[in-house]
Amino acid sequence: MMFVTCLLMTGMSYSVMANPTALAVAKAAPKSPVIKGKVMNNTFSKVTLKLAYGSNPATFGEAEIDKDGNFTLQSTVTNNDIYVLSFAEKQNFLLVLSPGEVVELVINADNLREIPSVSGSKSMIFAKEVTELLTGSQKLLDSVNHALQTDKNQLYFHGFSQNFSRYYQTNVDVFKSIDEAAQQIDSLKRVCDQYAPNGKVAPKTMNDFSYYANKFMRAVTEDFSATEMFNQGAYTMYDFKNGRVPSNSDFFKEVDQYLGKVESIRQIADDNYKPFVEQLNRLIAKRDSLVFHDAFEKKTAKLAWCTEVAALVNNQYAKVQKDKQSFEQRMNESNQQGRTIYTQSQNIISGIVQQYQTMYNQESDKNNKKLQNLLLANKDDIAVLMFLDNFPREKYAALHNEVVMALYAKYPDHQLVKEKYAIETSPATSTSIGAIAPDLAFPDPDGNIRKLSDLRGKVVLLDFWASWCRPCRGENPHVVAMYQKYHDKGFEVFSVSLDREKESWKRAIAADGLVWPNHVSDLKYWSSEAARTYGVSSIPSTFLLDQNGRIIAKNLRGEALSNALKQLFGE
Repeated sequence: MMFVTCLLMTGMSYSVMANPTALAVAKAAPKSPVIKGKVMNNTFSKVTLKLAYGSNPATFGEAEIDKDGNFTLQSTVTNNDIYVLSFAEKQNFLLVLSPGEVVELVINADNLREIPSVSGSKSMIFAKEVTELLTGSQKLLDSVNHALQTDKNQLYFHGFSQNFSRYYQTNVDVFKSIDEAAQQIDSLKRVCDQYAPNGKVAPKTMNDFSYYANKFMRAVTEDFSATEMFNQGAYTMYDFKNGRVPSNSDFFKEVDQYLGKVESIRQIADDNYKPFVEQLNRLIAKRDSLVFHDAFEKKTAKLAWCTEVAALVNNQYAKVQKDKQSFEQRMNESNQQGRTIYTQSQNIISGIVQQYQTMYNQESDKNNKKLQNLLLANKDDIAVLMFLDNFPREKYAALHNEVVMALYAKYPDHQLVKEKYAIETSPATSTSIGAIAPDLAFPDPDGNIRKLSDLRGKVVLLDFWASWCRPCRGENPHVVAMYQKYHDKGFEVFSVSLDREKESWKRAIAADGLVWPNHVSDLKYWSSEAARTYGVSSIPSTFLLDQNGRIIAKNLRGEALSNALKQLFGE
């Protein structure tokens, strides 16, 4: 919504006739408001006054803007209402005008939402106050966001988290490759055990040995190559030791432990697996060379190669795989610790953000309270409509209700006010969570009028029921139990019956032991005025009200009602 600027209204001069009747009429006629304006940073040549809402195309005055940005607009406005000064398409300045005003205002063409200066209009002075508070809220948000974005801790941990995520994931992938290489070494050993149990390859199994040995040797070297590539430079890409912020010492201890584990795993891989893999690569290259020169199919060459492979595997396997189980455990522990560190880094960032969020919320709540108080202090000023929707009705139902009711009392025929009043007085709105419960005043069984509002200061269960309603009667014992338990602490029940016959109603009250005094009914069955007011279309139907008469819950029965009352009464 656009924010309002100020209007200047100058009184028009009238010629007074000598006729007393004409003089009285002239005095009674309201003077149209005049706007004396100055446009800062002006790029406009003309301004037109229009109604701010609806489809009425009528204009209420226009004026030329001089080279210095000054204009005087003699309006034809006769009603206190919300208007716009239209300078160009989608270039509008929102304001309130009342008959008889001479409004002086300054407008900024670069920002038609602000009100640099205004006088001559109570509504516009109020609008300027609200606008400045709203602008202050935005400035506060911008300031807090800037502080967050430049916070050294946030910047460090944001960078750390991004880099560590990549570093950790690379380690996970490398450790997985090492583990897979170890599994392939086991497979290679099984080939040797099957085809060369004594380190000797029989000529009749030579081809099978050659095929499977070559397959698993290449798998080992391929898996291990990921480690080699990483070792060639990836470990030097990240520096998690220097440039640390002077906080979170426990976190950095965890980081150092993780870095130490990664280094030890890498070192074990170099010491245990690398020499063996290098020899496998040598034998693979030898085989490839024999194949290239068509010499590998010679039995002597193939047998010699197979024997060399079997000897290497049988001689080195125990050394290579001696710490395999503990090595796998170490890799798993490292992966778990890495995940923990990454999560902690994200939590640290979230904590920093939350600190700034809390800071903003505290100041924003203060500003919001000022805004609400200002709107309530001017609740019968039509200008309040320009700002009310800054507070969503779902969250600020009480504010909307109080403002709209005050406006309706003063402007019952205003289009926008009537629309909002219809919303406020509809059952869906007036009985929504957070709304002040509409008052009820109906006779009890003895004919005495009992009012719901007389129970203010108590927690009240407003209970719609009837003697003929089996679910209602089934719930009554629990309501009685809650009344007996919490009545002395400030709990009351206000029962509205949808009965048609007084005697049936009275008998049900006695039979169910409904000992509270607040029983009312107009005996109109489903045409009950109370049911219509609360939009009740089925029973049992309940509304739980706090001490201020505000609806805090609906249709609580059984355990749900018990839990709500426990919470309200601090059990």
